Amino acid sequence: MHILRYLALVLCMVLISLQASGGDDKKKPVKPPTKQTQVIRAEVYKKMDVAQKAYEAKDYAAALTALDGIKAGYDKLNDYEKAMLWNMYGATFYAKNDTRSSIAAYISVLQQKNLPEALQQGGLQTLAQLYFIVEDYDRAIAVVKKGMTVTDHPPPDSYVLLAQAYYQKKDYARSEQNLLEAMRIAKEQGATLKENWLALLRAVFYEQKQYVKSAKTLEILIALYPEKESYWQQLAGMNGLLERQQEQMNVLHGAYRAGLLKNEGDLLNLARLYMVQNIPYPAAQLIYKGMAAKTIRVNADTLELYAQALVMSREYKHQIPVLKKLTELTGESKHYVLLAQAYFQIDQWPEAAGALRAALKARNVTKAAEIQVQLGNALYNAGKLEEARDVFAIAAKNPSTAQSAESWVKFVGTEIQTKRALGKL
Repeated sequence: MHILRYLALVLCMVLISLQASGGDDKKKPVKPPTKQTQVIRAEVYKKMDVAQKAYEAKDYAAALTALDGIKAGYDKLNDYEKAMLWNMYGATFYAKNDTRSSIAAYISVLQQKNLPEALQQGGLQTLAQLYFIVEDYDRAIAVVKKGMTVTDHPPPDSYVLLAQAYYQKKDYARSEQNLLEAMRIAKEQGATLKENWLALLRAVFYEQKQYVKSAKTLEILIALYPEKESYWQQLAGMNGLLERQQEQMNVLHGAYRAGLLKNEGDLLNLARLYMVQNIPYPAAQLIYKGMAAKTIRVNADTLELYAQALVMSREYKHQIPVLKKLTELTGESKHYVLLAQAYFQIDQWPEAAGALRAALKARNVTKAAEIQVQLGNALYNAGKLEEARDVFAIAAKNPSTAQSAESWVKFVGTEIQTKRALGKL
């Protein structure tokens, strides 16, 4: 590789920044005076070629030794050779993860006189990025602004780098201003907006609580990069923040149909949104498929949600095996009550009574008197009148259910007497 092509590549690869003061973002660029172009002399080129080959071989110690040899005759180098020397130092230090030394080297590049405009702009851009790496955002901003004064047409990337630095400083208004300017220039040039620009703009809008604009930016990102699951998730979250549940559901539904929704939390969130929007059957299908694919765990919470989706879908028979598994898993009284209510829906009264008796003996029983009333109803409908009367009598002793239970005791007592009189009991 020719040494000049190599150095140009280094300028593109390496990240750098300069100790320079900047003016206002809108400061007009000052075109530098015309400079006489210098060249690298043959004897210097040969020595730099040695450093280059060592660099390419990742023998950075040998590269630095070769550069030190050139530096020994520093006073005899012309400005351009000095700039190239420091440029190679900067690249080598950066490759060694010595960012501070790399910064110092690029500062030395920019201190040389009669630099070609391309080398000066590249050096400033690299130096700004290096300052960004070491989180010296003020110097990064100053260097970018300095670079913008040496050209009539600063590139969009310069404005983006400013936006990134201002974002890190939490100056979101200036970050937005510079991002929009970068996009304006890119649009004028017919260039496609870069993904990281739009992602940063979304974040800037979010930090400023401009949630509608943040959501709109995410819509653009999804249109351009529909395969990125994270953008669908973020847009759904943003719609949730805006209390737009229908839109939130539509976004997650689109991601699910596209095969992008794989996280259990997102899948369950979509199931709940289906149910909130009163379309429970897709929720039941989603949970069933998720459990089968093991993307949704089988536990108390997911089984209870699945059963709820089934009952909302009026799939009463299908919820019974789900609720049985739930009671086996938890042994909780409330889950036996849910199982009993499922049996109620399909008129399986003995089974309902069995579930309610289990509920009274299960873990964490609450509102036992209300369970007794439900048990009395199940027994009555199962034709076990005397058992029902006895259960209602127990419930009548509790103040919370006394009135309704006493009414049932009288009603069932009368029913028993009538059947006895007719010889049917």
